[in-house]
Amino acid sequence: MNVALILAGGTDPTFQMSVPKQFVNVFNRPIITYTLEAFQRHKDIDAIMVACLNGWQEMVNVYAKQFNIDKLKWIVSGGKDGQASARIGILALQDICRADDVIVLHDSIRPFVSEEIITDSIRVCRNHGMGVAAVRTMDTIMKTADGKIGTESISRYAIIRIQTPQAYRMDRLLDIHNKAVEAGIVGEVDTNSVVSKLGEPVYFSKGSDLNMKINTVEDVEMFKALYRMQQEKPKE
Repeated sequence: MNVALILAGGTDPTFQMSVPKQFVNVFNRPIITYTLEAFQRHKDIDAIMVACLNGWQEMVNVYAKQFNIDKLKWIVSGGKDGQASARIGILALQDICRADDVIVLHDSIRPFVSEEIITDSIRVCRNHGMGVAAVRTMDTIMKTADGKIGTESISRYAIIRIQTPQAYRMDRLLDIHNKAVEAGIVGEVDTNSVVSKLGEPVYFSKGSDLNMKINTVEDVEMFKALYRMQQEKPKE
């Protein structure tokens, strides 16, 4: 079984809109529904769980019914960060999933995730126990302490940008998060960061620059423009 665990538990005090990013309306529907639909459509996803911001659980249920997301089986309360939300979801799935089931962690605010990216994440996971979407950076990278002055140029070939989905075998995922508790590793933004803090290798799967994350009001406008272009593209 392959289960998508959608992380929708966060709030961003710097985001300049009146609702959390995952629930911002774009073309009269919240961003999270676009994300849920991507996993609903994918033939290899058997079920969906949402780790949800407190106070919004019932709305997610309503949206799922409205947009026919019938793979949504469970909603749990999210944590204060990505690591905490993932752990809550994993523990809730512990008695539901088998050791070799694949859990596909994905940010609710990455609504443009493609079928190809989800498929490759699962494929790499089946081969290596994890498959973390990643893309090379084309920009020049500099190290800085304050965002105003650069102190060191870093080769872009030594840098890779991590995205979601991040797929893990259930037993591997439990082991990672249990080890993190034992090691006192907390407050990480995602499970991949936990893995690296534990000193273990991360196996990459296909990502894309189009697999954008909604972090700012400008990103919302970019999403609108890209979605409009996608809808206007002639069908093959």
